Amino acid sequence: MESEIFLPMYYLMLLTVIVLLLSIAVRLKEIYVNKTVVGEAHRHPPFDEGSKLLKNLQRNLANLFEFPILFYVVCISIFVTGKVDDYFITLAYWYLYFRVAHSIYHIFFNQLIIKGGFPIRSLLWIPSTATMVWMWVRFISLV
Repeated sequence: MESEIFLPMYYLMLLTVIVLLLSIAVRLKEIYVNKTVVGEAHRHPPFDEGSKLLKNLQRNLANLFEFPILFYVVCISIFVTGKVDDYFITLAYWYLYFRVAHSIYHIFFNQLIIKGGFPIRSLLWIPSTATMVWMWVRFISLV
């Protein structure tokens, strides 16, 4: 049962690889098929001349290397200390689900603001981060 904590980590890593590969495919399409960029501009992220899709992919890929790192660390810490239980596994899956939803929204829709200036994406990012923070709080309380 303890090794179950690695499955959400694996799926999140898989999401990161999928976003990376999709980003590469869109970048190559824009360079060689659409020819939207000439010269050396394609070598230097951010790809300013690229499409909205490519920009969203690049930003989302960067996001997947920010807060999820803390998720990986807490999951490994939970495993190493032998504190894995069903509740931690459930929290890990919820974090994964929120991050998948966040990535899908960020890449394909990304309406930045609703009335009052609140970013819509935050409605997915805040619960994912709160879930990960709760994992840390619970972990620290059990150690």
